[in-house]
Amino acid sequence: MIYPEREFTMKNGKKAILRSPGASDAEAMLAYIRQMSAETIFVGRYPEEIRETLEYEKDFLKECQTSRNRVQISAFVDGKLAGNASVEPVSERIKMCHRADFGIAVLEEYWGLGLGNALTFACLAMAKKMGFTQIELNMLEKNEKGRRLYEKAGFREWGRLKNSFRLKDGSFETGVSMVKELGN
Repeated sequence: MIYPEREFTMKNGKKAILRSPGASDAEAMLAYIRQMSAETIFVGRYPEEIRETLEYEKDFLKECQTSRNRVQISAFVDGKLAGNASVEPVSERIKMCHRADFGIAVLEEYWGLGLGNALTFACLAMAKKMGFTQIELNMLEKNEKGRRLYEKAGFREWGRLKNSFRLKDGSFETGVSMVKELGN
Protein backbone atom coordinates (compact mmCIF):
# COMPACT_ATOMS: atom_id res chain seq x y z
CA MET A 1 0.00 0.00 0.00
CA ILE A 2 1.22 3.48 -0.70
CA TYR A 3 1.39 6.10 2.01
CA PRO A 4 0.75 9.50 0.39
CA GLU A 5 3.57 12.01 0.71
CA ARG A 6 3.27 14.29 3.73
CA GLU A 7 5.56 17.03 5.04
CA PHE A 8 6.48 16.98 8.71
CA THR A 9 8.30 19.66 10.72
CA MET A 10 10.86 18.18 13.11
CA LYS A 11 11.60 19.60 16.55
CA ASN A 12 14.65 21.41 15.16
CA GLY A 13 12.47 23.25 12.62
CA LYS A 14 13.73 21.29 9.60
CA LYS A 15 11.27 19.65 7.24
CA ALA A 16 11.01 15.92 6.66
CA ILE A 17 9.02 14.18 3.98
CA LEU A 18 7.11 11.04 4.95
CA ARG A 19 6.27 8.76 2.03
CA SER A 20 6.35 5.19 0.83
CA PRO A 21 9.74 4.32 -0.63
CA GLY A 22 9.74 3.00 -4.19
CA ALA A 23 12.13 0.99 -6.34
CA SER A 24 14.14 4.15 -7.05
CA ASP A 25 14.89 4.34 -3.28
CA ALA A 26 16.29 0.79 -3.06
CA GLU A 27 19.96 1.81 -2.97
CA ALA A 28 19.27 4.44 -0.28
CA MET A 29 17.23 1.89 1.68
CA LEU A 30 20.07 -0.65 1.72
CA ALA A 31 22.53 2.05 2.85
CA TYR A 32 20.09 3.15 5.56
CA ILE A 33 19.59 -0.45 6.79
CA ARG A 34 23.36 -1.00 7.00
CA GLN A 35 23.91 2.29 8.85
CA MET A 36 21.12 1.88 11.39
CA SER A 37 22.12 -1.74 12.02
CA ALA A 38 25.59 -0.49 12.93
CA GLU A 39 24.33 2.32 15.16
CA THR A 40 22.15 0.43 17.61
CA ILE A 41 21.65 -2.97 19.20
CA PHE A 42 17.90 -2.35 19.24
CA VAL A 43 17.34 -3.86 15.77
CA GLY A 44 17.32 -7.55 14.93
CA ARG A 45 20.51 -7.86 12.90
CA TYR A 46 24.06 -6.67 12.44
CA PRO A 47 25.25 -4.82 9.28
CA GLU A 48 27.13 -7.86 7.95
CA GLU A 49 23.85 -9.80 7.99
CA ILE A 50 22.33 -7.45 5.39
CA ARG A 51 22.56 -9.63 2.30
CA GLU A 52 19.72 -8.30 0.18
CA THR A 53 20.74 -7.37 -3.35
CA LEU A 54 19.72 -4.15 -5.04
CA GLU A 55 17.35 -6.09 -7.32
CA TYR A 56 15.78 -7.85 -4.36
CA GLU A 57 15.23 -4.55 -2.55
CA LYS A 58 13.69 -2.95 -5.66
CA ASP A 59 11.28 -5.87 -6.01
CA PHE A 60 10.45 -5.80 -2.29
CA LEU A 61 9.64 -2.07 -2.33
CA LYS A 62 7.50 -2.47 -5.47
CA GLU A 63 5.66 -5.35 -3.80
CA CYS A 64 5.01 -3.23 -0.69
CA GLN A 65 3.50 -0.47 -2.81
CA THR A 66 1.05 -2.84 -4.53
CA SER A 67 0.18 -4.80 -1.39
CA ARG A 68 -3.24 -4.46 0.25
CA ASN A 69 -1.90 -5.31 3.73
CA ARG A 70 1.72 -4.12 3.90
CA VAL A 71 3.18 -0.63 3.99
CA GLN A 72 6.61 0.96 4.30
CA ILE A 73 6.82 4.61 5.34
CA SER A 74 10.15 6.38 5.11
CA ALA A 75 11.25 9.76 6.43
CA PHE A 76 13.51 11.79 4.14
CA VAL A 77 15.43 14.83 5.42
CA ASP A 78 17.22 16.94 2.81
CA GLY A 79 16.82 13.98 0.45
CA LYS A 80 18.48 11.52 2.87
CA LEU A 81 16.57 8.49 4.16
CA ALA A 82 16.56 9.17 7.90
CA GLY A 83 14.07 6.62 9.21
CA ASN A 84 11.67 3.91 8.17
CA ALA A 85 8.71 2.12 9.66
CA SER A 86 6.61 -0.76 8.43
CA VAL A 87 3.40 -2.65 9.00
CA GLU A 88 2.94 -6.16 7.67
CA PRO A 89 0.65 -9.05 8.47
CA VAL A 90 1.77 -11.55 11.09
CA SER A 91 0.19 -14.18 8.82
CA GLU A 92 -2.09 -14.38 5.80
CA ARG A 93 -4.04 -17.21 7.49
CA ILE A 94 -7.65 -16.51 8.46
CA LYS A 95 -7.08 -17.06 12.17
CA MET A 96 -4.19 -14.58 12.34
CA CYS A 97 -4.71 -12.11 9.49
CA HIS A 98 -6.18 -9.51 11.90
CA ARG A 99 -2.71 -9.11 13.48
CA ALA A 100 0.02 -6.83 12.13
CA ASP A 101 3.71 -6.59 12.96
CA PHE A 102 5.22 -3.11 13.41
CA GLY A 103 8.88 -2.20 13.01
CA ILE A 104 10.67 1.13 13.12
CA ALA A 105 14.19 2.56 13.17
CA VAL A 106 15.56 6.09 12.87
CA LEU A 107 19.19 6.96 12.18
CA GLU A 108 20.99 8.19 15.30
CA GLU A 109 21.60 11.73 14.02
CA TYR A 110 17.80 12.20 13.86
CA TRP A 111 16.95 10.79 17.31
CA GLY A 112 14.86 13.08 19.48
CA LEU A 113 13.50 15.16 16.59
CA GLY A 114 10.03 13.58 16.39
CA LEU A 115 10.55 11.32 13.39
CA GLY A 116 9.86 8.17 15.40
CA ASN A 117 6.62 9.67 16.65
CA ALA A 118 5.53 10.76 13.15
CA LEU A 119 6.39 7.39 11.60
CA THR A 120 4.67 5.44 14.38
CA PHE A 121 1.39 7.33 14.18
CA ALA A 122 1.43 7.21 10.37
CA CYS A 123 1.83 3.42 10.55
CA LEU A 124 -0.96 3.06 13.10
CA ALA A 125 -3.33 5.01 10.84
CA MET A 126 -2.38 2.83 7.87
CA ALA A 127 -2.76 -0.38 9.91
CA LYS A 128 -6.28 0.62 10.83
CA LYS A 129 -7.03 1.57 7.20
CA MET A 130 -5.81 -1.86 6.07
CA GLY A 131 -8.25 -3.50 8.48
CA PHE A 132 -5.94 -4.82 11.17
CA THR A 133 -7.43 -4.99 14.66
CA GLN A 134 -4.19 -5.60 16.53
CA ILE A 135 -0.63 -4.39 15.97
CA GLU A 136 2.38 -5.96 17.67
CA LEU A 137 6.06 -5.28 18.15
CA ASN A 138 9.05 -6.84 19.86
CA MET A 139 11.78 -4.77 21.46
CA LEU A 140 14.78 -5.12 23.74
CA GLU A 141 13.97 -4.52 27.39
CA LYS A 142 16.56 -1.76 27.73
CA ASN A 143 15.23 0.29 24.80
CA GLU A 144 13.75 2.93 27.11
CA LYS A 145 13.25 5.61 24.43
CA GLY A 146 11.44 3.11 22.24
CA ARG A 147 9.24 2.00 25.13
CA ARG A 148 8.22 5.60 25.88
CA LEU A 149 7.29 6.13 22.22
CA TYR A 150 5.32 2.88 22.02
CA GLU A 151 3.45 3.56 25.26
CA LYS A 152 2.62 7.08 24.07
CA ALA A 153 1.14 5.47 20.95
CA GLY A 154 -1.00 3.13 23.08
CA PHE A 155 1.05 -0.07 23.05
CA ARG A 156 1.03 -2.15 26.24
CA GLU A 157 3.44 -4.82 27.34
CA TRP A 158 2.05 -8.34 26.89
CA GLY A 159 5.04 -10.48 27.69
CA ARG A 160 8.77 -10.99 28.04
CA LEU A 161 11.17 -13.56 26.68
CA LYS A 162 14.45 -13.91 28.53
CA ASN A 163 17.52 -14.43 26.36
CA SER A 164 15.54 -13.32 23.32
CA PHE A 165 18.58 -11.64 21.75
CA ARG A 166 22.17 -12.85 21.84
CA LEU A 167 24.75 -10.17 21.13
CA LYS A 168 28.17 -10.64 19.54
CA ASP A 169 29.87 -10.38 22.92
CA GLY A 170 27.90 -13.43 24.09
CA SER A 171 25.57 -11.50 26.40
CA PHE A 172 21.82 -11.97 26.27
CA GLU A 173 19.02 -9.42 26.26
CA THR A 174 15.41 -9.85 27.30
CA GLY A 175 12.78 -9.19 24.65
CA VAL A 176 9.51 -7.42 25.39
CA SER A 177 6.35 -7.99 23.35
CA MET A 178 3.97 -5.06 23.10
CA VAL A 179 0.51 -4.89 21.55
CA LYS A 180 -1.96 -2.18 20.62
CA GLU A 181 -5.56 -3.02 19.88
CA LEU A 182 -6.87 -0.92 17.00
CA GLY A 183 -10.58 -1.49 17.57
CA ASN A 184 -11.66 -2.22 13.98
